[in-house]
Amino acid sequence: MNKLMELYRDRIVGAISGLDRIRFRGTLRWLASERGMGTFMNQARILLKDFSGWVNGLTAQVRDSCESRAKDLGIEVRYLMSSGVDKEKLARQIAADKRITEGSICLLSVVEPCIAPMVKGNKASKKLELVMAPRKCVFVYHLNPANKAKPCCRNRIEMVGFPRYSAVY
Repeated sequence: MNKLMELYRDRIVGAISGLDRIRFRGTLRWLASERGMGTFMNQARILLKDFSGWVNGLTAQVRDSCESRAKDLGIEVRYLMSSGVDKEKLARQIAADKRITEGSICLLSVVEPCIAPMVKGNKASKKLELVMAPRKCVFVYHLNPANKAKPCCRNRIEMVGFPRYSAVY
């Protein structure tokens, strides 16, 4: 890393460092709001009445893709019954049990709370509307020996039958 910083020192404005790891979190802002998601659905010609079927299909595609990648890598896929499980500790335990020192360790999925869009009826206007609300989302974690979340598509994939993907690096 020092060689890289030395090589590009004239272009580097600053550096971030940490004891063990640094975690960044981001989101696709325009999809993380009612207006942005509504605009996307309009452009994609997805009707509110079709939202549930569309997002469930998309969730299944992403999840199947992650599980297929895990199978190709020959790693364990495990569903966690509780979001309180320490995923990094579990990954270290699996790595120790299977003597994994490099490459991917496992793919974990768990249901966790999130804020996500949903379609509901508005009694006053008697129309369907898209709203952001507390939901339960499926999160998929792909862990490697460095104990950083590193999934097949993003570092953490958040799914609730809708394209809301949060990355945790």
